[in-house]
Amino acid sequence: MSGRLDGKVALVTGGAGGIGIAIAQRFVEEGAIVVLTDRDVGGVERAAGTVGCDWLVQDVTDQARWTEVVVEVERRHGRLDILVNNAGFEGATDRVDPESATLDDFRAVQAVNVEGVFLGCQAAIPALRRAGGGSIVNLSSIAALLATPFQTAYGASKAAVRQLTMSVASHGAAEGIRCNAIHPGQMRTRMIESIYAGAAERAGLGSAADAEAAFSKMIPMGHLGSPEDVAHGAVYLASDESRYVTGISLVIDGGMDVV
Repeated sequence: MSGRLDGKVALVTGGAGGIGIAIAQRFVEEGAIVVLTDRDVGGVERAAGTVGCDWLVQDVTDQARWTEVVVEVERRHGRLDILVNNAGFEGATDRVDPESATLDDFRAVQAVNVEGVFLGCQAAIPALRRAGGGSIVNLSSIAALLATPFQTAYGASKAAVRQLTMSVASHGAAEGIRCNAIHPGQMRTRMIESIYAGAAERAGLGSAADAEAAFSKMIPMGHLGSPEDVAHGAVYLASDESRYVTGISLVIDGGMDVV
């Protein structure tokens, strides 16, 4: 199976991490021209080298840099057809419940997970319009759909991404600019390892592996997913196969949200 994204130019943020790399890899396999971005210079350069794609340095909380990145993508490749807002930040792992979470940490999480997505959508819409339409894929989370007292700031940020996705979808629909959200569940990434380590310490579970085992019991399929599972969903939402799909929440979580 190939060619589902032939001729399309895609920008993927958070490109130094597992899900960003997996999405970029699948996009390239499907024929897309991909530009990875991340604020981790060495990480995004290595990731791009592994995938075989272009890359740029970017802090998604910097509004001016968003403008520069979109302009540079169009300069290098002539157009922008797809934006994947993948960059994310889990925040502190020791002050996480609604009572102890600090305002500074809450704001830091929102800056990346909400403001970064907002700025990305805002910067990409004119470019997608110039391309005759396109697709925005925002990475939300299962945390947007469930109570997350153990991860208050993160859950709130991902719920905001869900609502923002619907608003952007409504705004762009008449011009063929689609916007959809993916809600990953427990995926085997650096972020989830950090969350498990924090959970193990707070709950006295002994180790991150013990925390993973406890969380896995909450998943009907019984195990964590992989970044590739998310990437498959991103290919569908980025491709013309989903040309009549906008504003949805695609949940990829092993059934966790139906428990």
